[in-house]
Amino acid sequence: MFRFPKILSLCAILLAAAMLPGCGTAAVQTPWMYDPIGAQFVYGARSRQLNTMLPIVEETAGGSFVDNRNDVFEDGVITVNNSSYVIPQSMIDTLWSTMEEYKFVTGFYVIDLETHMSFGLNVDKKFSAASTVKSGYALYLAKQLAAGNVALTDILEYKEQHYCTGSGSTQYSEYGTLFTLKALFYRMLYNSDNVAYYMLADYTGVTGVNEMFESLGIDAHLTRLDHWCDFSPRDLATIWTEIWNFKDTCDEGRLLWTYLTTNLYNEFDVAIPQYEKYESAHKSGWNHYGYHESGIVDNGNRQYICVVMTETGNKNDCLHRTIRNLDNIMKDYDIWLKNQRSVGQN
Repeated sequence: MFRFPKILSLCAILLAAAMLPGCGTAAVQTPWMYDPIGAQFVYGARSRQLNTMLPIVEETAGGSFVDNRNDVFEDGVITVNNSSYVIPQSMIDTLWSTMEEYKFVTGFYVIDLETHMSFGLNVDKKFSAASTVKSGYALYLAKQLAAGNVALTDILEYKEQHYCTGSGSTQYSEYGTLFTLKALFYRMLYNSDNVAYYMLADYTGVTGVNEMFESLGIDAHLTRLDHWCDFSPRDLATIWTEIWNFKDTCDEGRLLWTYLTTNLYNEFDVAIPQYEKYESAHKSGWNHYGYHESGIVDNGNRQYICVVMTETGNKNDCLHRTIRNLDNIMKDYDIWLKNQRSVGQN
């Protein structure tokens, strides 16, 4: 892609800044950052550090409220909750065949957002969460924004303690570079930027995140030095349920939803390319211990929470095949439900 005009524009802005009174050489040395969302340059601002713990935001439901935290699952059995629907044995056999072929533990949890029918396997097994933890942190941050405890215009400074390899481009910035909270929020979700996540978690602290997890019944704990944790499929399904309930309650909820529906690395779309025309929210994650996808899928007929966690390391074949298998079950459920309703049954 031809980018020379953008480079010229950037150079023109920097030259104009250098010509302003009081700028010159000192202005070039002043940390700056381009905010891709707010489309503004930030010059010479100072980072505000929070020295007090942020209070937990009151849980609020909006739209069609969903709460499946009391679903019960039988160990080692693909279990259905809140419905008389029976998964066809052929589909169960296909799921087991996929998991047995890869010889790694797989856990999944699916929740229909209209009827609350759910089914899953190994829903309480803990997996290394990898970047799926950012969906939980993003929910917390959006709630703190809604409460007025932080602001999108807050300025954060990139320090050596925030450096982290992996996904994202912020790691390549110079130490001392300043970013708006909004830009880091966007980067953390758009391309799963690890440094953006570290900077945000350092800014807000993690005690409030842990309190939110506890209030949702999630057994996960972040520390000041370690912002990663283990999640189960139930944990992630609970987070996505809360995102669904929160998204239409305020502008911050809608912003969170926008970021989660326009980000990269959507494994749902990779697994089922024809669903790209529908709006799916997601946050994937992978490391040497597992490959996961979690979020809300729209397949044109039903919207449902889908969490798939695998221990297949950096291999995503099992993940994609499992996603397709689960969606086939949801298609079958949709047909079954329409037939039930046509004869006046639930």
